[in-house]
Order: sequence, then structure tokens, then C-alpha cells
Amino acid sequence: MLLLARNRRRKTQTELAAETGVAQAAISRIENGTRDALSQEEIQSIARSLGFPVSFFYEQEPLYRTPLSLHGAAFRRKAAVSKRDQEGVVALANHYVLHFRKLLDAVDLEPEFPLLQFEIVCDKSSVSENANAITSAGEAAQKVRASWQLGDGPISNLVRFVEATGILVVEGDFGQADIDGVTLRPPGMKPVVVLNHARPADRKRFSLAHEYGHVVLHAFPYDAMEKEANDFAAELLMPKTGVLPDLKRGLSIPRLGQLKQKWRTAMSALIYRAKSLGAITDENATALYKRMSAFGYRTREPQEFDIAPETGKLAAQLLNLHLSDLGYSLDELAEGLRTDPVEFAIMHGLAVPESKLRVREKPKLRLVANRD
Repeated sequence: MLLLARNRRRKTQTELAAETGVAQAAISRIENGTRDALSQEEIQSIARSLGFPVSFFYEQEPLYRTPLSLHGAAFRRKAAVSKRDQEGVVALANHYVLHFRKLLDAVDLEPEFPLLQFEIVCDKSSVSENANAITSAGEAAQKVRASWQLGDGPISNLVRFVEATGILVVEGDFGQADIDGVTLRPPGMKPVVVLNHARPADRKRFSLAHEYGHVVLHAFPYDAMEKEANDFAAELLMPKTGVLPDLKRGLSIPRLGQLKQKWRTAMSALIYRAKSLGAITDENATALYKRMSAFGYRTREPQEFDIAPETGKLAAQLLNLHLSDLGYSLDELAEGLRTDPVEFAIMHGLAVPESKLRVREKPKLRLVANRD
């Protein structure tokens, strides 16, 4: 738990040692499992420095250090995202997992739709017994849409459909990390997807589709997985049979804005989809991208074409069950989940009591100014 807490605050072992007086070597041995415990005084000092209750460090929840996916343009250029930021985002996702594992103990979750699993193979006779054989990521997306009883039109609220397969979807504060989303698949739980709350709604939507592609396609990482997840997301959000007639009618900036509002995907994603489906040539796509760049739309697409954010309900329902039906107060629930009440409320989008936000006034010392 020390590694989770330290990475959550994005501190190095050296920084934590300097702040707490606990030897860096001792911190390292605890984190790599070669030392059993710290003293009570050391734990209290670390808890103060990192802003976690002392009880947090006695939890037995393991840290799932390797996420199923970290999705983001900059992450694909790993040098552009610092190790500290990567570890901080993974620690945030693990913090959510710790909460949800305990919260789920009190409920029987009954998903509306099955969580399908696929394996992309050349020979469908060679697929494993736990997965459905497919030949492309797009085929997997088609089967997912069919299981959700959708036609070939836009998905109104992707979060709700993903949640209906039992996956928890939340938005978190990634700080300055240029990462769109992270997925963890903890043992004994359905996957948990954490999206960067600072991203535009259309980008979060594509990131969620991408992350869901990893969940249904990839039991382990391999080189082609990012492209497959993108292909899955494109077909899930913009199915060929539904979007192609729209893309063949001629594309301009205003037309792309209209299609963005219909399909709830970024204008740049629509251009890429049109090119990949053969609705426009590479030259047409390049010209459209250049036109968007000229107006600054590659950085920020026109505000008048923005789509409304999508909201989930599964995580909120889970919290409400504990706070209302089971009668926990926010403080009691935060204590049970070994998290500061203010941080717990912020993580889950709950109202923070005003009393918790008041800065405690430090006692003033009396200083007498005289001529002596």
C-alpha cells in the first residue's frame, strides 16, 4: 500500500524519505516486499506526509501495477509522459479499485448484457475455449453492438452500455499527464475504466470505446493491440453500414460538425474513418486536416459543435446504496475505505461538507514589539 500511496502523490522514494525521516532504503524494501513492516512512528510520519489515514497502510489490497491499457496520444510516445505521471495515473486507478472492491462486497451486481470475450485469429478452429473466434477487431465491435441490440445508428450514451456489462466507468483527475484513459482488470472483479475528466466529451467517448476494445479483445498485451482497439472503437461508434452513407455525401468543416453531433465523435475521427472506409481519398483527408489546422481546430474543435458529456450511473448507484440504503455517513464510508473524507468525496463526485473545507486556524503567538 505504501507504493500506491507514494505514487498517488507522485513522490519519489528520495522525496518521501526527506519529508519523513524514514530511510529511503527502508521505503524501498517495504515496496519490493523484502521488509515486513515499518515502526508505528514511521508509518505515522509517512501517513502525514502523503495525506492518508494510518489505517490505509495496514490494508492487504495488492497493487495491480500493470494496467490492461494506458491510452493517450502522448503515452504512445512514452518519452512525452514522465514515469512519475504514468505511475500517478496507475495509482489513481488502483485507488478506485480498492474502493470498488469493498463497495461491491455489499451487493450482487447483475449486468444486463454479457461481457463478451474475443480472440482475433486467422483460423477460427484455433481459438481458446473462453473466447469467440473473430478475424478482425471490427467484427468484434459488430458482435458487441448486436449483443446490445443496436442497429447501425449512433450510440446515444456509450457509458451506460459499457456499465450494463458490469464494468465500472469513472472519471478521475490525471493532473498534467497527457493520458486519456486507463483500464485495470483486477482478479475477482470486472474491469474498471478510469477516464481523464479534463478531456472533451467526444475524446472521452472514443477513449472509452478504445478501452472497452482492450477489455473484450486482449487478455494479454501484444504489439498490434493499440491499433486493434482503435479499429474496434471506430466500428463500435461509427459502424460502416450506418456511417458510410453520411461520409459519401461530401465533407466540409460545417458538414463534419453536423456529423460530429450526430455520431458523437470528433471531426478528426470522422475524417480518419472516411479515409479508412474509402469514402474520401488520402489527398481529401489531408486537405481537410490542413483546413482544420488553419482554424486551430486540431487543438480545439469548434465550440458550436460540442457534444454533451455522457454520464454513467453504476458507480453513483453503488455509492448511494451505501450512503442511503445502508445508512453510512460520508465520514464512515471514507474511514471504511481508508481514505481522507475530502479526497473520497472529490474522487467520487460527492458534495464535500463545508466544515471539511474550512482551513483550521493555526494558533497565534503573541509578539510584543517594544524599544528594548
